[in-house]
Amino acid sequence: MPPPSILSEHTRHGTVILSIQRALKGEGETFLRQRIDDLSRSGHRDILIDMEHVPFVDSSELGRLIRSHLSVRQAGGRVRLCNLAPRVAALMKLTKLDTVLDIYESVDEALAEILRNRGQKAGSA
Repeated sequence: MPPPSILSEHTRHGTVILSIQRALKGEGETFLRQRIDDLSRSGHRDILIDMEHVPFVDSSELGRLIRSHLSVRQAGGRVRLCNLAPRVAALMKLTKLDTVLDIYESVDEALAEILRNRGQKAGSA
């Protein structure tokens, strides 16, 4: 595990929540990539990234988020983002990534949507 100053992790309602504690440079970016890959390989399909403490992302960090999304999506899961800072949200809108990535205002809003989707899948099976 990395130092708590980079990333914290907990699970609520079967969803892994990765809370980024600072910018994803160097060790943080590497750990996030490895952790998401590990979670996906071990069968976790719902991963939520809480970006409350990330005031800005650059192109390499944005690329990492997109690659994580694609990797988990290929495994049948979804990466969702929440608590984006205004600058990050504006960048997502500008690049139109807000139409590709699942973005929520809060952890609670994202979890509610995940639970709704699980109910629909269980009901349709």
